[in-house]
Amino acid sequence: MKRLLPSRYGSLLAAVLLSACTAAWAAEPQPKLAHILLLEAQHLNREESWPAATTAARVAMEAGRREGVNGIVAMLDGGSLLVNLLYKQGKYAEARAAAEEQVEYEEQQTASFGSTVTPDLHGAALLGLAIEASMAAGDRAAVVRLQEKLYSVAKPYSGLWRLSPDEPRLHYELAGLSLPLILGQWKLTKFEPANSRDFDSRVLYTQKSADSHLSAEISLSYDELQRKKTSSQRQEWLKSYDELGEQKARASAMPDLPFDGLTAVKLQRPEPCDGEPCTNVYWTALRGDWRMEIDVIFRSRDEAQAVEQVRKLFAALKWQSAPQLFRERTMAEQNRDMDSHWNTPGGWSKAAELAEQAKPDAFFSEEIARLQTFIGVAQYRRGALDAARRTLDLAVLAWGDGSAKNEKFYKAALDYAADIAYRQRRDTEAVALNRTFIEWQESDASMGWGIPKGENAFVNHWAGMRLPLRVGTYRLRLGDANHFYYENLQTGAQLGLTVGLAQSSDQELESLLRAFMTKKLGLQAGEMHITKFSPKPAEHGEPQATGRKWEFDVTKLPDGKGASEEAPATGVLRETPIKMAFWIVDRKGQRSLLRAPIMDGGQTKAEANLIAQALSL
Repeated sequence: MKRLLPSRYGSLLAAVLLSACTAAWAAEPQPKLAHILLLEAQHLNREESWPAATTAARVAMEAGRREGVNGIVAMLDGGSLLVNLLYKQGKYAEARAAAEEQVEYEEQQTASFGSTVTPDLHGAALLGLAIEASMAAGDRAAVVRLQEKLYSVAKPYSGLWRLSPDEPRLHYELAGLSLPLILGQWKLTKFEPANSRDFDSRVLYTQKSADSHLSAEISLSYDELQRKKTSSQRQEWLKSYDELGEQKARASAMPDLPFDGLTAVKLQRPEPCDGEPCTNVYWTALRGDWRMEIDVIFRSRDEAQAVEQVRKLFAALKWQSAPQLFRERTMAEQNRDMDSHWNTPGGWSKAAELAEQAKPDAFFSEEIARLQTFIGVAQYRRGALDAARRTLDLAVLAWGDGSAKNEKFYKAALDYAADIAYRQRRDTEAVALNRTFIEWQESDASMGWGIPKGENAFVNHWAGMRLPLRVGTYRLRLGDANHFYYENLQTGAQLGLTVGLAQSSDQELESLLRAFMTKKLGLQAGEMHITKFSPKPAEHGEPQATGRKWEFDVTKLPDGKGASEEAPATGVLRETPIKMAFWIVDRKGQRSLLRAPIMDGGQTKAEANLIAQALSL
């Protein structure tokens, strides 16, 4: 990488970045990559060449947008840097406008990919900066308007929170907590609602001026284990802070939390910030099953002002009650029971029964999504597709764009909801759900593959392969590297697909397949029957593939292995086949194999033929 220019050349660098006609730019065979432009902008910022850094940050952001996925870091970091630089220069209206433009752009991009449910953390951070800029400009109306947007971007689950701009206050209805949106110079700049009871809901209040910075972060969470704690145990918890006596003494000037029925402690300690001494004051309090924590940070020289401002903020907090969120058994205990049955063959019905019983204790989005998933899948397996559709629609909505914590349940909701949509001929909705289902299946099989925008296929352009996401009643599922499955959720029938194999002699292939059926499927392979198979015609001048189909008569192994078993992905009981069929496709030196169990009566044979014809291998 070229050595970065010294700060005195900052304006020249900005001109070079903006001009496509200068000699320096012309010497470059290609425009600079966005991440290089971002590094240059960051260097100028460190050198305090702010006007040049501002221009460079904007250029880096725009370059990142043009580069798409490869430029996402430059787009996000360059955009944030741009807003911060405008703010530092006192260009508050421009800072707000730049932040809002980026939020709008990112929302449009997200919507174009069909994802509009997950909170936009980067957008929320930009809105926090825009709120700061509006307050600095004295535009309190813009502050409230942007706080409304912040609430919208955070996407709190329906019924748990309520925004009242006219008051102006934010109400955490579930917890009985009411918070101001703006109070004197305090303003709410961050809002992160929890989607699970064991996560914190957070809000951040700030006050900023040229020579002062005061912040207060308030978090509230629900701790189910507190229910069993006695008063003496809570006092023991309180005594555990006695060893921090010096920090407790320092905090004595700070106000206490103004709520009844608290077991609380406050601590104060020094900490460095921005090259000068700062002070951190921390409150932690238990009330019923709820835990509140507050972190206040200010410059140590502003302590007297901070005490007064914190007192005003605390006086504006209203916590009317601390409601209980479960009856006899904790939600964690109920979840463990449901999971245990869900993971047991045939246990889906009991899991759904327990989910129905747990409904009165479910309040957060992940809890509701989980219960609705169990219930919806059980309805599907009983054949009640209309009821399952309604239930799984609620589950998918509550899941948002998924949760790594409960990934398998989210994928189940997507999978069954997509299958119902296909069967009810709601094709557009089905394709969208199926695409998301595939995208969430992280595995070695996805390396080099992707779903082109506007298409309903899993494509590997490098290898020239194209797999439909669904063929008839079978949908695609990813296995490990180069292994895929087409499965019917209703019947449990499974077809295996392996791609990218080296070509071998028929004798070697037959030996390999017989060993596979014995070791992996528990089947004894008998006589083999060979028939012709014509693969799908090649496109765009690609060489034509050659194909054949082999069928083996099969029986269970004498030791009983290979008996009926539950399909792991669908939970449906699978019977032992009477034949195993293999479609063999050779093209461009590589081999693909599609295998299908043939049941008594010919089930899966017609479907497998259809899938084999639909594949571009």
